[in-house]
Amino acid sequence: MVKITEHIYFVEAPNKARFPYCHCLLIDDERRALMDTAFGDENLQELLPTGIDMIVNTHFHEDHILCNYHFPTAEVWMHTLDAPGARTLPAFLDYYGFADFGGDAIGQDFITGIDLHPTPVHREFEDGDIIDFGRTKMQVIHTPGHTPGHCAFYEEKSGLLFAADIDLSSFGPWYAHRCSDIDDFITSIRRCAEIDPKVIVSSHKGIITDDIQGRLKAYEEVIHRKEEEIITALAVPSTVEELAVQQIVYGASNTLSELLMWFEKMAVAQHLRRLVKHHQVAQDEGRYYLI
Repeated sequence: MVKITEHIYFVEAPNKARFPYCHCLLIDDERRALMDTAFGDENLQELLPTGIDMIVNTHFHEDHILCNYHFPTAEVWMHTLDAPGARTLPAFLDYYGFADFGGDAIGQDFITGIDLHPTPVHREFEDGDIIDFGRTKMQVIHTPGHTPGHCAFYEEKSGLLFAADIDLSSFGPWYAHRCSDIDDFITSIRRCAEIDPKVIVSSHKGIITDDIQGRLKAYEEVIHRKEEEIITALAVPSTVEELAVQQIVYGASNTLSELLMWFEKMAVAQHLRRLVKHHQVAQDEGRYYLI
């Protein structure tokens, strides 16, 4: 673990925080808290005996709540809009939208494969709430888009922003399921830039202190680049499935599993929804075309 402030520790996940892991925070204060829990077995064994009073989840995704159930006495907190997706597995599957594009079996295999457990959510928070751990206080920054209730958390004294899955990865923003919203994601990225943090902790890239504004801008640009590729492809009117096989989102050079191809379809569908909303694209009998 890496000490960031007097009471905040960075909990480094294994395998460079690739799925199903994420980097997390430990708040070692009057209330001992974890911010997300998918930090791998080694960290789990180290933290289990120490006593955890509360878990604050940034959002409902599996690679953030995975180890919640190992801390049955901890009080779990999550944003109101994401709490239902964590409480039951049927709601989790519905938030993802696995019923779309024939993904029901894919969804079941997905949750079975990672041994996902539902988690209770005892307390719900909203944008602007202050979570008081004792000497450490963090403000809830509602940053939807990745999920409806995705949140970042800001510690004003140190200028630390735990940005979670506004993760500044080279892949760019991930919005490949039903409950995502690309316009909201863009707004949330820009809100993080307006905060102008001194340090960002990314769930999948770690501690970031250099060129934060430039990184946020580049991260948003990935959305626009992929969208331009979809617009170019729509020179030929196409279905979601026809666009998905071009692998604009995940990259044409990659071999996609059945799950990743389903995510590709969902991400393309999100772009098309946005393009229809902004009157750039129309749809007729499942085929999309430029206006």
